[in-house]
Amino acid sequence: MPPKSKGKPWYLYAIVAFVLLILLLTVYAGTWPPFSVVESESMEHGPSWTPGVINTGDIVLVKKVNDPQKNVITYVVGRTENLSKNYGEYGDVILYHAPNGLTIIHRAIFYLQWKNGNPVVDGYDGQSWIHITKNYILIDNVGYSSRNLVVFLSSIENESGFITVGDYNLAHFGIYVPSLNAYRAADQDPLIFGFPPVKPSQVEGIAFGQIPWFGLIKLNIMRLFGEWPDYNEVPRYAYDYLALSLAGIFTAVLFPYGKVIRKRKK
Repeated sequence: MPPKSKGKPWYLYAIVAFVLLILLLTVYAGTWPPFSVVESESMEHGPSWTPGVINTGDIVLVKKVNDPQKNVITYVVGRTENLSKNYGEYGDVILYHAPNGLTIIHRAIFYLQWKNGNPVVDGYDGQSWIHITKNYILIDNVGYSSRNLVVFLSSIENESGFITVGDYNLAHFGIYVPSLNAYRAADQDPLIFGFPPVKPSQVEGIAFGQIPWFGLIKLNIMRLFGEWPDYNEVPRYAYDYLALSLAGIFTAVLFPYGKVIRKRKK
């Protein structure tokens, strides 16, 4: 009598399920890869790993957006319409291709346009917390730190696009302007990055979800080759949570389910 054939190893099913998941995610996202690993602290909301916001080492899921000027929800629009918050604050977090060749993951604060030499903020309709002059645009109580944000316009005059800010940058690295009681923190500020406003064609997608901690595995491999300069910006407890997660996964994988089932049958 021929020996009974054994079923296919469980890990083959796991591999197939993983591949199918990535394919479905790619179809939904409309871009490849449909995720990006966060390498620095610029979007964090504190020194410790915080759920619901973007932390160093998180894997952020990315979705392509058609007509970004129309379909990206900026901080100004989100706050005006009291829409749901994304990663702890109003407005979409976008991934854009910066002039230095890097992909930046920051919040879209407002879309800037110009009319007859005057700045125009998409979504502005006389809100008392937005102050528009020919020299600067100031928004009151922005972000988890509730700081006033000022964007000076002289270096970006007649340039249209998204004005973007890192949540953590505004809260901790903003440059204070005493005369306005506000902080300079936009990526487009010449004292920060000095990037021009983000054109719709530069937008790679919007962040719509995340997988916490597991991006630290890739980042530490990059560190071995000197390709992760911001390794000291990992929030507190992130490595602890990663270790616990890996321990849980390995326990689930190596657990002798077959032996336990056979014992129960006996």
